[in-house]
Amino acid sequence: MCISTAGAVSGRLGPHDREAIADSLRDRGLRLTFQREAVCETIFNCVGHICAEHILSAVSTNHPRLRMNKTTVYRTLDLLLDLGLVTEHKCGEGRAQYEPASRGRHSHLICCECGVLMDIDPDVAGSFRDQLRLRYGVQVDLESYPVVGLCPECSRGGDGSRSSGGTRSTPGCTGIPLMVGSHQEIMEA
Repeated sequence: MCISTAGAVSGRLGPHDREAIADSLRDRGLRLTFQREAVCETIFNCVGHICAEHILSAVSTNHPRLRMNKTTVYRTLDLLLDLGLVTEHKCGEGRAQYEPASRGRHSHLICCECGVLMDIDPDVAGSFRDQLRLRYGVQVDLESYPVVGLCPECSRGGDGSRSSGGTRSTPGCTGIPLMVGSHQEIMEA
C-alpha cells in the first residue's frame, strides 16, 4: 500500500455532497448504490488525498458486511472522475491519489522519498509562481504538476545535508536537483 494522508476515514456523507453525487448519477440514469456511497464517504471524509487501496481498506473497515473489491473501487473512481466529482493526482511511479473536486484546483508537493502528497498553501504557491514569472518570464501551471521535494519527516532522516541549505538529488526522484532550505531561501536563490 502507498503512503496516504488519509488517516482514519469514517463518517457519512454530508447532505450537500450526497445530493450532488446522487443528482450527477441520476443525470446519467445511474443510482447511488451502497458501494458507490461507501467509496464517496471515504473520499469526501478524507482530510487529505487517498489511494484506491486505502479506499478499499477504509470501506472494508467501516462496512464489514458490504462486499467490495478493487474492481468496484476503480470503476467507481472512473465514474466519479468522469462526473467531475473527484480529482486524480498521479505522482510519478506511485499510486494515484484522489480527493473531492469541490476542494478546487490547487498545488501539491510530493515527497520523492516516501511518496506523501501534500497541499501547498495558496499564498506560497502564488508567491512562487510570481517569482518564476518575474525572474524567468515563465508562467507555470502548479496545479497540474506537483512540486517534488522531501517531506519534513524524510528530510530529518538523512545525513543532515537537508538542514545545511544546498541541493540534493534523492533516490527515487527523476534526477532533478532538489532545492533545500526555507521557502524564503528558495525564493531568494
